[in-house]
Amino acid sequence: MSDDLRGRVAIVTGGSQGIGAAIARRFVAAGVSVAICARRADRVDATAAGLRAGGGDVLGLAADVRERDQVQRVVDATVGRFGRLDILVNNAGTGQIQDSLTLDLQSWRAVLETHLTGALIASQASARVMIEQGTGGVILNIGSIFSVQGMPKRAAYTTAKHGVIGLTRALACEWAPHGVRVLALAPGYIATQREVQVDFTEGDIGRRTPLGRFGTVDEVADVAVFLCSPRASFLVGPIVMADGGWTAYGGW
Repeated sequence: MSDDLRGRVAIVTGGSQGIGAAIARRFVAAGVSVAICARRADRVDATAAGLRAGGGDVLGLAADVRERDQVQRVVDATVGRFGRLDILVNNAGTGQIQDSLTLDLQSWRAVLETHLTGALIASQASARVMIEQGTGGVILNIGSIFSVQGMPKRAAYTTAKHGVIGLTRALACEWAPHGVRVLALAPGYIATQREVQVDFTEGDIGRRTPLGRFGTVDEVADVAVFLCSPRASFLVGPIVMADGGWTAYGGW
């Protein structure tokens, strides 16, 4: 796989921790130059420094994906540093668990704007570069099991993640003729992701998952890197579930 991606350039939003940081590490191992961005500069700097210490060619940038000018600066800085852009991973996100009767609009907007509007803004800015290059590229949107299912008290998150799938399919159809593959990866419950307020236990999640456990960030990252590689060259618009069987099982 390293030969497939060596010399490519990627942006990973929400790349300072969790799944995003794991994807960035896998890219570095595959010979990809990587720009990571997230809102907190301290986390971005620390993660980028760690990746560079491991031999990676990494650029760390603080940015809020909800702000078009900040996203454009990330894209411009990436192309300015590495000379091109081949891959975008839209991973930036935030959670909200709240009774839908009392869900406030500020929380609703924050979740939708981060997951959905942010993905659109970053995709637009990146696709323009990929199309102008004439070599195409890959845009990988990170969805969720809640892209295809619902759960109480997660109206904003579920709506946003369903929207990511709609966005993925629309962009995939529109940009494929330009050589830009758009697709989505939908993880299940991952070990580093802990809900602050839950109505079930980690044991419940393990029992609900056919594989019997949480996934790991590295398991998700391995799938992500494959989907961004030439080995997945005929995959346009799919939603790949990396969930240990969660969505295959209809019970609890």
